[in-house]
Amino acid sequence: MSGARPDSARFGAEAATSERHVRADAQRNRERVLEAANELLATRGVDVSVDEIAHRAQVGVGTLYRNFPTKEALLEALLLARVEPLVVAARAAANEIDDPGDAFVGFVRRLSNEFANFKALADAMAAAGIDINVTKRHLSAELFSAIGELFDKAQRAGRIRPDVTLADVSAMMTGLGHADPAFMDPSQRSRCVALVCDSLLVGARSVLPQLPVTSAPLRQT
Repeated sequence: MSGARPDSARFGAEAATSERHVRADAQRNRERVLEAANELLATRGVDVSVDEIAHRAQVGVGTLYRNFPTKEALLEALLLARVEPLVVAARAAANEIDDPGDAFVGFVRRLSNEFANFKALADAMAAAGIDINVTKRHLSAELFSAIGELFDKAQRAGRIRPDVTLADVSAMMTGLGHADPAFMDPSQRSRCVALVCDSLLVGARSVLPQLPVTSAPLRQT
């Protein structure tokens, strides 16, 4: 009579369980490193050391380097971590069956909120002499493709003006993304995004978000 011995089967199951634990621990360590790097970069900039990031993440430097062989690889992973959820969100919004126009507007608002953080990290990396052009092109192309699918569906549904192109949307969002935070706070940005969306949608009549009471109109000198 042939077949595996019971102790061999038990050993195999225990090995598989142990391997899953190792993978889960490795994934948690990777996430902790990315979280720590994100926090330190926000306060210290790209000059923060790998040792400091490892200390904040409560992992060994060797663990950090196993996940990210170079500091550039770590920073590129941070960019990827910020863009990937946007790609997923755009594709999920494209599957909305109730109102593609609302789905598109909702995503544009989210993109506006996220773009400033993405641009700040990319600019800081470029200023530090880190070449991320290839990474940026890859990420931008993937995101642009996902947004294009969402845009096309909303336009086919008659919710986006037929004379508007995706390049128009990209240009307007890029303009908002380059706005200096010193001159455009989050409440003003929300109003501008609403105005952009109104210019894209057919028959849009949205109510603009209210400005804070402390806001004052610009004075001409």
